[in-house]
Amino acid sequence: MPNSELLDKAEQLANEIRRGPVKDRLSLRPKFAHLLSDLRGEGTSVPRRLQQLDSELSEEAAERQFDNMPV
Repeated sequence: MPNSELLDKAEQLANEIRRGPVKDRLSLRPKFAHLLSDLRGEGTSVPRRLQQLDSELSEEAAERQFDNMPV
């Protein structure tokens, strides 16, 4: 798949993630991470806004994991 198509898909998924509820955001995280990985693998520079979203999703996943721990 050409780089521009991958980037378009990543942008579309990022918009879907930003608009969705937290539960849906985290369920889309693996697909989003895979798209970013494919972009990097093809030598495409991943825009900062997509990198930031990936970081936010990672933080949300970590927080959710700790929220479910018994005290």
